[in-house]
Amino acid sequence: MPLRRRRCDYQQLTEFERYRVVGIREGGFSFRDVSERIGRNVSTVHDFWQQWSREGTASSRKGSGRPRGTAEREDRRVRRLSVAHRTASSAEFRAAVGNTVTQRTVTNHLLQGQLGAIRPVACILLTSNHCRLRREWCQASAHWRTEWRSVVFSDESRFCLGASDGRVLVRRRPGERLQPTCLRPRHV
Repeated sequence: MPLRRRRCDYQQLTEFERYRVVGIREGGFSFRDVSERIGRNVSTVHDFWQQWSREGTASSRKGSGRPRGTAEREDRRVRRLSVAHRTASSAEFRAAVGNTVTQRTVTNHLLQGQLGAIRPVACILLTSNHCRLRREWCQASAHWRTEWRSVVFSDESRFCLGASDGRVLVRRRPGERLQPTCLRPRHV
């Protein structure tokens, strides 16, 4: 198997970040300090600094990979649609773009925007009566010792060996876990 060259992550740095790395690094800070300040990996900062030391320029070189299949405007549209329609699949977003891109490309663009497909949080819509009944059960079972052996909780994990189990996924950014649009109501 031929060796694959590691993708240059430092080419993902914006021009502002590049000059910021140079300024902070020339100020005597370590690679780890610089990476924490700009929010990038240590290896990204190190690789960029190697390029800066070698070539003396902060400009990014033209990549040798395949040209992009979508424009930045289409990428923003896909990300905007995914926030508006959180349960839509990548295939539906691909159809909405109207361009001849693959489903994997759409998924990659969503992941770049930190919009991964994740299971929604199952929240139980509890009424005041539900809360009262649960509290009474907890108070009645607080002194149990051996009775817990006969209690069975029904929250086992599902396993699917087939193609799809019909589970609906939600696209959300970090920190949006308990937003109302990312929740799935569950009945008791």
